Amino acid sequence: MKLINYLSAKYGVHTPTTILQNEAKVFGIPMPLENGWLNKYGDLEITPDIEIKIKKNLQSMIDRNHPRADSARLGIKILNDAHLTLKSKPSANSDEFLQSKSWKRLRIQAFEKYGSFCSCCGAKPTDGVRLNVDHIKPRRLFPELALNLDNLQILCSDCNSGKGNWNMTKFSGK
Repeated sequence: MKLINYLSAKYGVHTPTTILQNEAKVFGIPMPLENGWLNKYGDLEITPDIEIKIKKNLQSMIDRNHPRADSARLGIKILNDAHLTLKSKPSANSDEFLQSKSWKRLRIQAFEKYGSFCSCCGAKPTDGVRLNVDHIKPRRLFPELALNLDNLQILCSDCNSGKGNWNMTKFSGK
């Protein structure tokens, strides 16, 4: 993703006019912004290393309750969402899907959002269970939801097996 695409998505405009100081610092963009800064820096690619640095800087703004913390949260969300888009996305029904980086990253996000316990019975790994990330609406029937965080829940192996691909129950968590 290029810097201009990130900023356009973040601010909802075709030609962004601003950038957070913490973001500019990562790219070496001098502040205050000079005329033509976007033409000069907009085509810079956000590599995985740069993404990590941006997220770290944005998270520090959130942690400090910075006045622009909402903008920092949105930046992190956009970077996370962009990471989930593959240039050649494997079919949601293929075995390759479960090995894709997009799926693996989304699984981590699911554990971060929903916790490390079964949403159905409440079991935890310390109880000796294995946890799975379950698609509430099965990916074979709803492939467009395969990489949607809101379509995921954490289930232990027993509850996941019991639920199967035919049951679309979203458990609320114990």
